[in-house]
Amino acid sequence: MLAFLTALGLAIFRHPIYGLVAYLADFYLHPPSRWWGQFLPDLRWSMLAALVTLLAIWLRLPADKSRQPWYATTPGKLMILFTAWFWIGMLWALDPAQHYPTAVYLSKYLLVFYMVYRIVDTPARMTAFLLVHVAGCLYLGLLAFGSDPSSRLDGVGGPGIDDSNTLGMHLATGVIVASMFTLHLRGWRRILCFVSIALALNAIVLTGSRGAFLALVAGGIMLYYLRPAVYRKVFYIYAVLGILAFGYVASAGFWKRMDTVTVAASGDQEEMDTSARSRIEMIKAQLNMAKQCPLGCGHRASEVLSPQFLDPQYLTGAGFRSSHNVFMTLLVEQGIPGVIIFLLIVKWTGASLRRLKRETARSDATVEQNTRAVHAAAIGGSLVVVLVGGLFADFSKCEVQIWMIALLASLVQPPVTVSALAPAAIAARDQHRIPSAGQTG
Repeated sequence: MLAFLTALGLAIFRHPIYGLVAYLADFYLHPPSRWWGQFLPDLRWSMLAALVTLLAIWLRLPADKSRQPWYATTPGKLMILFTAWFWIGMLWALDPAQHYPTAVYLSKYLLVFYMVYRIVDTPARMTAFLLVHVAGCLYLGLLAFGSDPSSRLDGVGGPGIDDSNTLGMHLATGVIVASMFTLHLRGWRRILCFVSIALALNAIVLTGSRGAFLALVAGGIMLYYLRPAVYRKVFYIYAVLGILAFGYVASAGFWKRMDTVTVAASGDQEEMDTSARSRIEMIKAQLNMAKQCPLGCGHRASEVLSPQFLDPQYLTGAGFRSSHNVFMTLLVEQGIPGVIIFLLIVKWTGASLRRLKRETARSDATVEQNTRAVHAAAIGGSLVVVLVGGLFADFSKCEVQIWMIALLASLVQPPVTVSALAPAAIAARDQHRIPSAGQTG
């Protein structure tokens, strides 16, 4: 609690980045979910951190006129549009009790997007933000270490990442970021990344999530595509070491579960396990649902409608079936408008990453260009993890994708300029600047 309050004080009197770190720390530590949190007062940790960070932004972070306002960026516009459409969907939502709190949740995500975009405006701050993410995944890996490998890992993360599939996906984004940073950073930060990779990979194995495993593979392929040219050789060495490390921590039970992926891909109904078969049947049912409600039926409509469109043998003991695919979730629950907004965000993400790839592809790039390329690869690989993982589970509300989209929106903007800062802010920025990898290497 003292560390949390100290960070909030530093946010007000030094720089808002400390408030953002406090917000991320609460996301991972989340006192109400831990045994030690019972001895602390209920401070509404995340809300308090967000409010103080907002105040610090307005007091200590002057706007840079060379950068677009958050609401003028392409993802900012699309997120505002999606949130507005979600609120409109309240008029016909089949389950208003579920739809309303989720609409509030999405509105809060706009605030998170704004904070990350406004604060993380230099390469040093982007490195710091991503390192906190890596450290958070290390902490989750520590909590998972020693868990029973015979059962799937649940309840380790805080709200939103406490189930095995979401936790596995979230940890995979941390592995992607840490893997990229091992090429670029030096000293204790590189050691932090190595330890985080080992513990996070072990936790991913314990989740037994097939979607997280495939998402991690896809993210690694994106790293290969976006990697800076200067790190080409060492990338191959670390990639082989990473594969060997994953093979070492993976149990026989994990590989047996992964084998069902190939069975599902082959379409062999006899060999396919119940989980995979029920997901395929649910997708078929959702296509029929979407035909009857092209504008969507509101949040959790897939569950509400599943007894009408799905064979009873595929329903859970509660009498319904949840969606396990982000695209189908959007199609049924937010309709064609929601799907269009989603596809536009994916299109913008791909176009932005390609542009960054072209800008940083030279082998004689400067330290600043290499840092930019490392950030692009870490963010792009993480977003691919979320996208591919979303084919096997509903990650439409996961927060890590908001962080990464905001970081990408900031990365494609020019770094904050000295001329845009007030003299006092310039002195504070230079005094508390985190050294870049080139300075510490």
